[in-house]
Amino acid sequence: MLDPALSHTVLSHAARSVVRRDPFAPLLESSRAEMMRRHVREGVATHSVPTAGAPQPLTVFDDGRTRINLGTNNYLGLAGDPQVVEAAVAALRQYGTSAAGSRILNGTTRLHLTLERELAEHHGTEDAVLTSAGVNANAAILSTICAPGDALLVDAHAHASLHAAAAASRGTVLRFTHNSAASLERRLARLDPEAGAVVVVDGVYSMSGEAAPLAAIAGLCRRFSARLVVDEAHGLGVLGENGRGAAEAAGVLDRVDAVTVAFSKSLASVGGAVLTSRAVADGIRASAMPYIFSAANAPAAVAAALAALRVLRREPERMQRLRDNGDLLRRVLTECGVPPVPGKGAVIAVRTGEDEATRSAWAAAHEAGVYTNAVRYPAVPRGQGVLRLSVMATHTEEQLRLAGELVAAAVRGVRTPEPANAMA
Repeated sequence: MLDPALSHTVLSHAARSVVRRDPFAPLLESSRAEMMRRHVREGVATHSVPTAGAPQPLTVFDDGRTRINLGTNNYLGLAGDPQVVEAAVAALRQYGTSAAGSRILNGTTRLHLTLERELAEHHGTEDAVLTSAGVNANAAILSTICAPGDALLVDAHAHASLHAAAAASRGTVLRFTHNSAASLERRLARLDPEAGAVVVVDGVYSMSGEAAPLAAIAGLCRRFSARLVVDEAHGLGVLGENGRGAAEAAGVLDRVDAVTVAFSKSLASVGGAVLTSRAVADGIRASAMPYIFSAANAPAAVAAALAALRVLRREPERMQRLRDNGDLLRRVLTECGVPPVPGKGAVIAVRTGEDEATRSAWAAAHEAGVYTNAVRYPAVPRGQGVLRLSVMATHTEEQLRLAGELVAAAVRGVRTPEPANAMA
């Protein structure tokens, strides 16, 4: 019999001879990361472009140039508004730079409670739960619902955080074709009739500006006894008579079971919230990791969002200017030969196609004096890149006309001409 000590030595030697795979390999060998590094080296990077000032219609960038800014989510133009800035400064002086704890410990201030109450009042829900980011609002609701055997039916083009949050639940995630009520109906019809079902969509899709067909979706949810969760990150302060989002605009707000919002758009801050019933909100506070185990929103950020919400409610004319500006830019682009993807609200997408064409169009517009967002795979399907434009209530007509003409010229410059006999 082999001596136990010798046996241990042999086995240890064998173990040392095995070369273990590096679990960090997907990051270290990422082809997309290498492409991004190469673009930085070549001076043609479209991502993480540093600014040197507030995200205003005319924004100063780190290279010293001032550009017309069509690449910010500052939809109502409140990120530099004196009312919002002063509210944040006052909170900074009173509460300091950080809550320094989670909401269930020492991280709750009167500001947090007031913003939750006023968000719920504005949206017509019983309660609201603040989270440190819009992404965390989606995680807070979707990761805590469903039991094994239940299903979450998520639009294929929904925000990545919705898909990730749904995957963190105990239910089964099923995708349905983007904005297709027929596809959703087929999915719902195939479910176990006893299984719980939750439909998850964006009110406005962030990369294309398309609105979800919420009237049809809400009708299917009622027919199949499914819950409905709508991410209104890009609808809050933009759509609906009172700025409550796409569900209000579609007339189905009372049939939505939970709404998630992000403060980094119309509310000129950072953070998010889940707007829902008091019982569901209590459940989130008792079980959601983004609420229990995350530091609370910084008081200055809460104060900024609260001030912006009050401006939104007090000055509805800002929303009308925003919508008028969106209509104007869509019209200019169409007149210049690059009609955008049909949509509503502040987000406007102009198709560019392959990644290199998207990058080149972005670079041309950037050099001409317009900042846009270059959107490529994986944010959109391969070969379906866009320049993502977003308007603000504070853009002037002159700025939008000039920017639309420059963007259109940049896009036309990268499009492959059609053959002369293409229409034959």
